[in-house]
Amino acid sequence: MERFAIFDLDDTLVDSTGAVDRWFIEVSEQRNLGAAGLEFLRAEQERPVSPQESFQAIIDRFGFTESPDELRSIFLDRVPRLSRTFDGVLENLAELRARGWRTALLTNGTEVDQQPKMRDGLADLFDVVCFADDEPMRKPDPEIFRLVADRAGTGLDGAWMIGDSLEHDIAGATAVGMSTIWVSGGRTPQDGESVSGQVVTSVAEAFPLLHAAG
Repeated sequence: MERFAIFDLDDTLVDSTGAVDRWFIEVSEQRNLGAAGLEFLRAEQERPVSPQESFQAIIDRFGFTESPDELRSIFLDRVPRLSRTFDGVLENLAELRARGWRTALLTNGTEVDQQPKMRDGLADLFDVVCFADDEPMRKPDPEIFRLVADRAGTGLDGAWMIGDSLEHDIAGATAVGMSTIWVSGGRTPQDGESVSGQVVTSVAEAFPLLHAAG
């Protein structure tokens, strides 16, 4: 049986949530919003509203001259560039491949949006990189997992999925019989969510589980 692992990108290998906060800090400093302004931005992120409403609220609060669409374009350009790969990811992926594993990256999002997050040779550590929004289907559709395995020249029998989303990564992979590792980030499942497979706090903890399985 070939050893094969599929990894998610955002908040699994790369701290996308941290990148959003770095953008808030950057905007606060550039536009002299102060500590109170930074707290407003952070609180706005937590409001259960559409991006359009949220960016409009920010514009109304601070009198920015941009439209909501223009501010969102700035956000979408800067946040990927402010993302950082989690500590140990590059080294652990390289070791996994040295031990004979095939590896794939499967991320919802387009190549244009996601590629800027993949710095320092991250993309070179995968046999296959799949940007699901450029495909006919996206996670958690079972077919996207089969597509990635096919492109990697392997199958899903005995394969692993490692990701932070219970819906997109874990449930989707479980539906096609994959073993799973949920990168919880310290979160607990919400009402209606179920956890199958193993649970770790950070992706660094997932690699020893893969080595043991392999």
